[in-house]
Amino acid sequence: MEELAFLPILLFAAFIHGALGFGFPLVTTPLLVLFMPLPAAILLTLIPTVSINLVSIFSEKHWKQALHTYWPIPAFTIVGSIIGTQVLLSVDPSPFRMLLALVLVAYLVSDRFTASKQAHRLPIWGMALFGIVLGLLAGVVNIFAPVIVVFALYTRMPPSLMVATFNMSFLTSKSGQIVGFIANDAFATDVVLLTFALVPFLLLCLWLGIRIRRKIDRQTYVQLLRGALWLIATALVADWIANG
Repeated sequence: MEELAFLPILLFAAFIHGALGFGFPLVTTPLLVLFMPLPAAILLTLIPTVSINLVSIFSEKHWKQALHTYWPIPAFTIVGSIIGTQVLLSVDPSPFRMLLALVLVAYLVSDRFTASKQAHRLPIWGMALFGIVLGLLAGVVNIFAPVIVVFALYTRMPPSLMVATFNMSFLTSKSGQIVGFIANDAFATDVVLLTFALVPFLLLCLWLGIRIRRKIDRQTYVQLLRGALWLIATALVADWIANG
């Protein structure tokens, strides 16, 4: 039952996901790996992430348009995710903590790309390749929000489609991770069943976050999240140096 000790982290991340439209793996993964191995942290967040992504997708009015326009990204994310999970479960995962810290820093500095005013459009094959890269990141470090945020800024993706595309890609990446864990006999059923019991509480926090997002300035939450992530990235680097 030690997984219940991390319930506050999961609840906080669900609220942030609702408030910002993304962020559940981005918040939970770096915090959980301070206390447990990365594969265990990913397994603990699989079912909650799938549930949160499903609700987030259907709470957006333009999810069908997002799927029609950007379908290669979530479609090929599952391919990269299966490969990435295989890598994670086949090698020593400790170096991935530093990679995780670097991914967080990449996210935190990604706002530099907003300087570009020109919209760029990728062909279908380009979006498919991008989806595979996202899946690899999801499988190895459980985070790819920084990369897809940069993509959204680079292509000037409409905000109405951005959140739906994010969550569809998160959902397919989780599907690939589940396949990868099962294929490697690393799918701990007891942990997964426990997380099912936590889903109603997480969805309540998600709902509260969505309500906040629709009523209060999102920039305030962005600044709070950025500050927290800088602290988390610093802690990950310090932990990696101390145990490296």
